[in-house]
Amino acid sequence: MLSWSFSLFLTLSFFYLIMGNWILSFTSLDEGRNMSAVQNMLRSLDFISPQYNCQPRFEKPPMLYWFVSLSSYVFGFNEFSARLVSGISALGLASLTYLIARDFFSKEIALKSALIFISFPHIWIEARAVVPEMLNTFFSMAGLYLFLKGRFLLGWLAFVFAFLTKGPVGVVLATGTYLLWKRKLDFLKPQGLLVFLTVGFSWYLLMLFHHGYEYFYRFFIYENLMRYTGHRSTHPAPFYYYLPVLALGTFWYLPLYPKLIRGFKREWIPLLLWFLSVFVFFSLASNKLHHYILLSYPPLAILLAYVCSGGYMKRVLILSVPTLLLVLALLQAYEGKRFTPKASPIVRDYKGNVYFYKAEDSALVFYSGRCIDKLIDPNEAKGLVITKEKHQKEFALCQRVVKGREFDGVYLLLACEGKQ
Repeated sequence: MLSWSFSLFLTLSFFYLIMGNWILSFTSLDEGRNMSAVQNMLRSLDFISPQYNCQPRFEKPPMLYWFVSLSSYVFGFNEFSARLVSGISALGLASLTYLIARDFFSKEIALKSALIFISFPHIWIEARAVVPEMLNTFFSMAGLYLFLKGRFLLGWLAFVFAFLTKGPVGVVLATGTYLLWKRKLDFLKPQGLLVFLTVGFSWYLLMLFHHGYEYFYRFFIYENLMRYTGHRSTHPAPFYYYLPVLALGTFWYLPLYPKLIRGFKREWIPLLLWFLSVFVFFSLASNKLHHYILLSYPPLAILLAYVCSGGYMKRVLILSVPTLLLVLALLQAYEGKRFTPKASPIVRDYKGNVYFYKAEDSALVFYSGRCIDKLIDPNEAKGLVITKEKHQKEFALCQRVVKGREFDGVYLLLACEGKQ
């Protein structure tokens, strides 16, 4: 029989990480792009070269697409099955948090660490998104845990999956954390390195064979090196960007931080180094997104477990459960106002040309199952045009068909007959 504590953990994990993940239709930009890539893989049965909007998608490796394809085969091609990959990955991260706390620190705080992790509001969000960050973080942490247990071959195999999910970053941060923790190079085993190099690079070599230098430049140089250094500016943010992200992401535990700092113990240094290595690494990057720091949450959860009393934990659960229920109810109401579910059946059934103008609702590419061109000159618009409300004045002779909200603004679907 399952123990009471384990049953509680599983129940809360389903509630915090999975329940209601189907409420919102896919959102832009990343979810729509990723789901369109999965859709094209399932249609063409080409699981090597991802495509979005009739163009090669070089930005991400394929592991997320493969797992979503598998989940969709089991549960159907829908929002629940697609987002389930991130939800299960988050559950895996909570389990690894428990194992690291139990094996290397204290059995008494292990369960509390896992419960704290799944109660972070930031984890709720990322567990319900079809993006590679949660899956990548799971494989990175699995590799770290296996390294710490001395199972280096399996650890390198986990890093193969991380490398095929997001590229070098997950492997670099996890191995860097191991070095800070153990100060040893014993993970550089020939067998493990051989597995990583042969299996991990196999898909990349296939992409180079099919697409040549264009792929190498776009992924390794443009998407990784140039984004980190700022030579490609897509999400610029100041150095302190992750401080408010951390505050909001761990909202329930803000009152415990002073107690944690005052009572800090020497044996917690590996956890602090783990947290800081991730936090500082991404703070130094020129481009920042909130979900980059997911790997910093497990050590923070273990640290907080030391200063979080049972009574405080109960209060968090009492407050967080209705809070999440309220958020899900608000999202249900918001879905009715969104642009994507209103516009998608019209775009899908329309027989003429459809364009994006100074905006991109990638979820419409997925839901319509068609490619949507970019419109350069509004005067040449003939067909349906998807744009933001602020650009409506450029289409004086077009008729508004649909108006709705998305997280990045108000969108319009316009019907145009030709020269403006």
